[in-house]
Amino acid sequence: MEKKYVSMYNRRKKLKREIKMKAIGIVVEYNPFHNGHKLHLKESKKKGDLVVAVMSGNFLQRGEPAIYDKWTRANMALKNGVDIVVELPVFYATQSAEIFAYGAIDILDKLGVEGIVFGSESSNLEKLKKIAYLQIDKKNILDEKIKEYIKIGISYPNAINIAIEEMLGETNILKPNDILGIEYIKAIRKLKSSMEITLIGRKGVGYHEKKVVEELASATSIRDMIKKNMISEVKKVVPLESLDYFGTPIYLEDFYSLLRYEILNNYEELKFIADMEIGLDNRIFEMAVKFSEFSEFYKNIMTKRYTNGRMQRVLCHILLKIDKKIIEETRNGIGYVKILGFSKKGANYLKEKKEEFRIKPLSGLKNVSLILEERERELLNFEIKCDRIYNIVNPYKDRRFPIIGK
Repeated sequence: MEKKYVSMYNRRKKLKREIKMKAIGIVVEYNPFHNGHKLHLKESKKKGDLVVAVMSGNFLQRGEPAIYDKWTRANMALKNGVDIVVELPVFYATQSAEIFAYGAIDILDKLGVEGIVFGSESSNLEKLKKIAYLQIDKKNILDEKIKEYIKIGISYPNAINIAIEEMLGETNILKPNDILGIEYIKAIRKLKSSMEITLIGRKGVGYHEKKVVEELASATSIRDMIKKNMISEVKKVVPLESLDYFGTPIYLEDFYSLLRYEILNNYEELKFIADMEIGLDNRIFEMAVKFSEFSEFYKNIMTKRYTNGRMQRVLCHILLKIDKKIIEETRNGIGYVKILGFSKKGANYLKEKKEEFRIKPLSGLKNVSLILEERERELLNFEIKCDRIYNIVNPYKDRRFPIIGK
């Protein structure tokens, strides 16, 4: 009888091992984690057994430093229910939507993630696919039209909208989440990934809107509240699990002395910086010489030709010395990913699926010389250098190991 129970136990144990965990991916910044993110995470959890978040590190897609460091934001993510947090490397995290999305999807795909859930203003997947495939299949024609509109003074985002409308013969006003969503779809197709796509309609407020609707506010609005020390207002739109990790926020202007030094000291190298256009390097240098205050410097380098996001990315690239060469080298993906934290469920997934990963997961810096190839080590060291620059302004305590949540 005893042998019978032992046999049953072993069969159940084996069956349990054979049950595959379905991972759902999300791409995030959590700058900071707010109630809108909580809803996104809740919907994502319905699609699988656990959620893997690719989170930007200390510098973000709009060319800004994160107001709180990556470990603080990873803690927010885990406390609010994310199962695995991995870092999107800085040479993807600070790029245009296309490179940002490709880097994130590539990591998720290599980690065996089976589906992705992202926010959308239109909530129309077929429409986004139609635009995404147009941008892939008729890229050359579309690019020429976009260039024509930019030449007559139309901003890049508006030029894209107008060119797409012209080619599809229908109105398509693309907003930030839809633009990113299109890039996720393009990346999935380029990588020949079988990842399922789920859209979640953006509720309450738009990406840049300043209003609060039913305890929801945009991250832009929340950062503004934090900057103005409107704590009572922040508490209405941010989970308690996030508030516990709030500290002193930092902003791009806090890096101006370092940025100004790089501009003045490395003028000849500015033309090689990622996203730098001919003539812009001279303008940035002249204004850095002239203005000691960031607000005056920034106001005088801006023109109608550039969006705030584009200009901030250029400045971020100067600060971190992200040049065109490193973008080209990493455009098609990298071979490692840094794990910032995981829950118990996340730990089980990492253990069970490790042999199936097509990317090297790093849970620390120990033995990286044995794990990574020479160029991968150089890229990792570049990321560490960028973190150290962030640490000058925000002296957070770095960690050697991932955060272990519940």
